Amino acid sequence: MRRIYHRFPQSVDLDFELNRPFREVLNCIARMHDTHTTTRGADGLVKERILFQIADERTQFQDLDTLLPLAEKVSEVADFRVELQRTLLTPEKRLPVSENAFFLRIVDKGRLTECYVAKDGHHGDLDAMNLRRILKGACE
Repeated sequence: MRRIYHRFPQSVDLDFELNRPFREVLNCIARMHDTHTTTRGADGLVKERILFQIADERTQFQDLDTLLPLAEKVSEVADFRVELQRTLLTPEKRLPVSENAFFLRIVDKGRLTECYVAKDGHHGDLDAMNLRRILKGACE
């Protein structure tokens, strides 16, 4: 079943291909959902978390956990809302550094998967190229 969001932006910031079949990319996205990495920055430890939501009934997004396994329930096209959250970890508390949101559309092209990325809003310090790097690193 196609998972399309009817308000997906008409103009995208970036389009690129992943050298993996559609089902493999869906499985990769499912593995990446709700994961985090911790890196040392200038101010201390920074936790980077990634969350995926998938289009539901063309008008909204639902948490990815409710639709697993994706490869069995999604075909042809899938729209996602991706949140990349960065939090500074201090001994006293956790301080939000930035939150970036993107729309991601993946399209089945046989042995390849076409990806379209558009930033949702103007907040955050990441752009579509950062999301491309993350997806290519995890899925290829």
